[in-house]
Amino acid sequence: MDPREYRDARWHSLLRAAEDLGVDPEAAPGLVEQVLVREQRRIRRAEDPDPLVHAALADAVLGPPSPVPREHGRRRLAVAGLATALVAVGVVLALTRPEPPPTDHLRADQIPSLFGYDGEAARALLEKRGLEVSLRPFRSCEVRDRVVASAPAAGAAYDRGDRVVVYTALPADVSCLTDYGEREVAWQLLDFANGHGRAPAFAPQVSVYSGDAPREVLTGAAAADPDAWRESGVLEALHAASSEVELVEEHPLTYAVPAVRVVRASDGFGTCAAPDPTTAGPADVITFVVRSADRTGCPLRLEVGRDDDRRIESVTLYPASS
Repeated sequence: MDPREYRDARWHSLLRAAEDLGVDPEAAPGLVEQVLVREQRRIRRAEDPDPLVHAALADAVLGPPSPVPREHGRRRLAVAGLATALVAVGVVLALTRPEPPPTDHLRADQIPSLFGYDGEAARALLEKRGLEVSLRPFRSCEVRDRVVASAPAAGAAYDRGDRVVVYTALPADVSCLTDYGEREVAWQLLDFANGHGRAPAFAPQVSVYSGDAPREVLTGAAAADPDAWRESGVLEALHAASSEVELVEEHPLTYAVPAVRVVRASDGFGTCAAPDPTTAGPADVITFVVRSADRTGCPLRLEVGRDDDRRIESVTLYPASS
């Protein structure tokens, strides 16, 4: 499995696992990042990296497990018998359990997804919900100040007045992101679509292609107004892709969120072949995808053409598909 995709999908779960092992919430991101870097070769070879990463995380916190004496093994069998009896009792207790958590959205009493937010936008969102927010920089290969994690993570239940730590990206070095400028443009468009930021720089005329719809031409001034994009549906598609969550574990409660990747215009992903022909010509073109929270189907793909002054002059949407 691609180590970067695994990190995107399981980051919040691994943070919670580290905290469950007794790691301070403020130290958990650094420890998890170290384990992922150390294990990336094994992650790449594994179909399901979860067991090996969780074992490596436990080793990093607790040290490798020691052999269990035989008499301890017998004691564990006795405990297992007791657990079986308790399961029978649990059948009755289950009748009073709360409703299961939602699988594809978050309730108002759950920490929201912070995908697509920068630090200040995340702070505003969480403080509006009555939470106390601390921003913490975290060395990460992501555009500066983008949210990379929170503690508690998305989906955790909360009460007004609870404290939330939001970790924002601090690029490790200049070579950390070879596509830094391209990712900045991707995030600018996502911010624009989600109402988190102002419009990016548009050329005097902007050609908009969406699915099988005919080309639409907007003036630069019109393109800066989100309402002008309604007919094309481009911003609505970006907003919908950004808003996805997917329940991946109930114990502990863990949700996955989307991920952004900058790709070449010709890149495909297995059965998700690159559009042929693409609208990408000899101009300066940035292509990025927004992967779904559940990582199934073909991702939303956006091609962004820029003029000589690096202003956006064309936007082509290839919608996500199941």
